[in-house]
Amino acid sequence: MKILFAIQKLDKKLGGAERFTVNLVKSMLKRGHDITIACYSWDGKYEDLGIKFLRIPRAGFLKDPWEEYARSLKAEIEKLETKPDIVCGLTQTYPQDVHRFAGGIYAYWLPKKYPATWFFQKFMPRNRRILEFEKKIYAPGNLRYAVAISEMDKALLKKYYAFPEERIITIYNGIDQEEFHARGRAEAREKLTRENSIDPLKRIALFSANNYKRKGLPEAVEAILQTKDPSRFALVVIGKPDKALVSSLKRKIGSNFQALWLSKVDDPAEYYRGADLMLFPTRYDSFANVTAEAMLCGLPLITTKDAGGSEMVTQGVNGFVVEDSSKTREMAEALDFLLEEENLKSFSQNAPNTAKNLTLEACAQKFESLFQKIIEEKKQSD
Repeated sequence: MKILFAIQKLDKKLGGAERFTVNLVKSMLKRGHDITIACYSWDGKYEDLGIKFLRIPRAGFLKDPWEEYARSLKAEIEKLETKPDIVCGLTQTYPQDVHRFAGGIYAYWLPKKYPATWFFQKFMPRNRRILEFEKKIYAPGNLRYAVAISEMDKALLKKYYAFPEERIITIYNGIDQEEFHARGRAEAREKLTRENSIDPLKRIALFSANNYKRKGLPEAVEAILQTKDPSRFALVVIGKPDKALVSSLKRKIGSNFQALWLSKVDDPAEYYRGADLMLFPTRYDSFANVTAEAMLCGLPLITTKDAGGSEMVTQGVNGFVVEDSSKTREMAEALDFLLEEENLKSFSQNAPNTAKNLTLEACAQKFESLFQKIIEEKKQSD
């Protein structure tokens, strides 16, 4: 099978979409498929895997990057002597056979992003352009199947774009479980506390994201401040720094509890294993890999219903799910509950149970089955 994956950049250090792409491509290569990746730029180390790369020209100044990428991608594919059997978009583009919409539904996110002014925001040039492009992706003739990475987003796609339910396939992200596992947690915790001067008696809450505001870091801080005794907690933050927000949050935290501010780390799994729980009060997230990764490492998850990852949580068994990110008091109660050693131990033991089904193999197999189904449909329509 000749498969073309479309993504604007390929560098595993960039984020969840890129890491997902690398893992999926590796799995597809093992299955014997011919893989081409169409992108602006890529990390040269991936050329050794046997991947073919199709360089897409970068958008010119003042041109819409998504529209330009879509136009250029179509033009470059038309130049190929041998056309791919499947075109799978892992970024916003059209037309395509399959679109994996890991970035969620912008029409749903916009009111959450601008709760007070969203009606006017949808007429702003940038937002209007994004909404129009999103509508094109799901327009008849531009897409055969959509891949949702959570049941939450599947429902949103049906609601906002009336996309046929039978054409939406939910495929959860595969996680490398050789890297993310709960073995060696005591040693990882000892190392984390020792190297960062964290009192081992404190309950360590982990927050990991590159977009602090959207993923709920201010609300995470507020939740800890609303616990019965904030000084019993330590917050470890991993992700691309937002200097202005960090400065503001540091002032708010003051001496109430300890906070460790890290940027990107080489081995996030070690930090997950060293922490006690994952605090992720996102305002909207299709399915953040960090939630599954943390649970595989034995961390109970505290999150919101606007997180696709909340589908892994059994309330009061391996974590807690609150209605939305504003429910900081409820999150504080969950944090206080997990201060009790027996509660934390039970939740930690249960945390990996749902996430362990999210394997790289299962994810690749579902994509392969979908691709084969599309090829058969194409043959029947010829």
